Amino acid sequence: MGQVISFPKPQRHSQERLAAALNAFCAIVYVLGFFIAGPMLLMFGFGFAFTAQPLAALVCVGLLPAVWAATRAAYARL
Repeated sequence: MGQVISFPKPQRHSQERLAAALNAFCAIVYVLGFFIAGPMLLMFGFGFAFTAQPLAALVCVGLLPAVWAATRAAYARL
């Protein structure tokens, strides 16, 4: 009578999980930026330039520095 049951408190690994999730996110951004988004923007930019759609070609060329910056930041984090 009068006994108190103490349940074990769950351990928090929030820092490790956050670091692992950030590393996974950076790896995904790097792979997508380097192998998919960058080459795709280059190919579409050339394609739009040769089919007389200069505004679309400029948009593709304008997005390249943003993709390269995100890819470079993700690679630096890895």
